[in-house]
Amino acid sequence: MLESQNTLNSSSLGATKSTALNIQATNNFEKDGLNTSSLSGSSQSILDADQESYDTAINLPQIANPNPNPIFTSAAIFPDFDGNGKKDKLWRNPQTGETAIWLMDGTNVASQGALKTMSSDWDSKFADFNGDGKTDIIWRNIKTGDNTIWLMDGTNITSEAAVANVPTDWTFSTGEFNGDGKTDLGWHNTKTGENAVWLMDGTQVLASSALEAVNPNWAGTIGDFNGDGKTDTLWRDQTTGENTLWITNGTTVTKTALPTLGTDWQASLADFNGDGKTDILWRNDKTGENSTWLMDGSNVVSQTALPTQSAGWTSSVGDFDGNGKTDLLWYNQQTGESKTWIMDGANVTSDTALPTQSPAWRPSISDVDGDGKTDIFWRNYETGENKVWQMNGSTPTESALPTIDKAWQTA
Repeated sequence: MLESQNTLNSSSLGATKSTALNIQATNNFEKDGLNTSSLSGSSQSILDADQESYDTAINLPQIANPNPNPIFTSAAIFPDFDGNGKKDKLWRNPQTGETAIWLMDGTNVASQGALKTMSSDWDSKFADFNGDGKTDIIWRNIKTGDNTIWLMDGTNITSEAAVANVPTDWTFSTGEFNGDGKTDLGWHNTKTGENAVWLMDGTQVLASSALEAVNPNWAGTIGDFNGDGKTDTLWRDQTTGENTLWITNGTTVTKTALPTLGTDWQASLADFNGDGKTDILWRNDKTGENSTWLMDGSNVVSQTALPTQSAGWTSSVGDFDGNGKTDLLWYNQQTGESKTWIMDGANVTSDTALPTQSPAWRPSISDVDGDGKTDIFWRNYETGENKVWQMNGSTPTESALPTIDKAWQTA
């Protein structure tokens, strides 16, 4: 059981005896995008237009992208299959199981390639299992529990290996638990609350260790709250609103209770002040209220209310001016309106409306030209059209991209 908010003492947890996930080393796409990497029990792929993934804390080799925040240059978070600092697009046809990649060079599709067909039973997440700065893909079969890793080089699968079957009660997140620059896996059993970590080296599971179990009401989201390059976990009780932070060093966990927030509030992760430590964006789904917690490890340094944005709006995190501090893209799926908030810590320094689109268009975050400034990739799911807004702060420059059949979905 996690400690309540009134129990502020911390404890250090060593690895416990692993049960279901103690193995030996072994050789759904949604229209809005791919969902965030979390321990909430959702077995979906990793990027979502409503909440871009800040959940993988990983140290990677320096690449060409000049953004000072490693979150925005990580191939384990934003797909970069050839490692050139320009974010690429993974495509999937959920009707046929076909998959494909676009390698991007600004507003040009520099190269495209078809990958293996994977049936709709398979979900995917991005990773960088060998630490080469190129995005890899892990696939999990949500009906059988089978798992497969693809090590990628551009549009080529350089290595494919099955890893151990894990029962479907378990869901996983991609993270970086030991700081070696290679993606690891965190596992959570949604029925029992058990947790485990696999330390990875390429397609090999080097070690598997169980962590403390939590009440199944608790859902976890991973980030790097102390800036040490190792994955930590924010746990939230979905019935009481209690919050607890696990600071992780390999398989050792230090727990700290955080303030309680009502269950109408939802958390997403960012780095608003550019200090390399994960902060928390809170949004109230019913009232439209927003606030930030700027974090320093387990300490809430400041709590600041942000402007209210009505319930029809959803946010994605990016960095539109390239200074390493998280900004926000707001999108109203009902009206097609969008806007940017340029942020400086907990302050909204600029609130700028962007051109209104037909609601058939859905945005996703992607720095297609590698200039360190987040761009916006738009897809029309009624016509199959695609376009990109290259962003300079809050100023977009629009370019059309090739049309692809509307059955295909992208991250």
